[in-house]
Amino acid sequence: MSTTATDHRWLMQYNIVNLVNQCRRLIRAEFDANLSLTDPELRHKLAHYAGRTRSQGMQRLYGEIRLALIELEGPDELITPEPTLPVRFYRGQPVEMNDERKKGKESTRNEPGTGKTLMYRGRAVVQH
Repeated sequence: MSTTATDHRWLMQYNIVNLVNQCRRLIRAEFDANLSLTDPELRHKLAHYAGRTRSQGMQRLYGEIRLALIELEGPDELITPEPTLPVRFYRGQPVEMNDERKKGKESTRNEPGTGKTLMYRGRAVVQH
């Protein structure tokens, strides 16, 4: 019970709650995700969305929250954002390039006699 009280102690500060509510609005607008103030994982979710956002305002707000938390509780462990793979685009649309497709391309190059079937002007063409 005492750990829950210390975990939510930071939400008793008016200035921090004000910043968190501003972050929640920005997260709702950008990611269409609703965060609850009563969620025990609220700090981790804020860090997650702050790491993924493209909004400088959101990053600035999260930085202010972190500074206020450091002043209140002292320094804590760094929460690093999840590593993301670069997204490739083709004609403005994101294209997924997973490991299976990469392996499949390499295997067709190494095996003689097998090729990739392509459609060209209505005809099936085998590419070696």
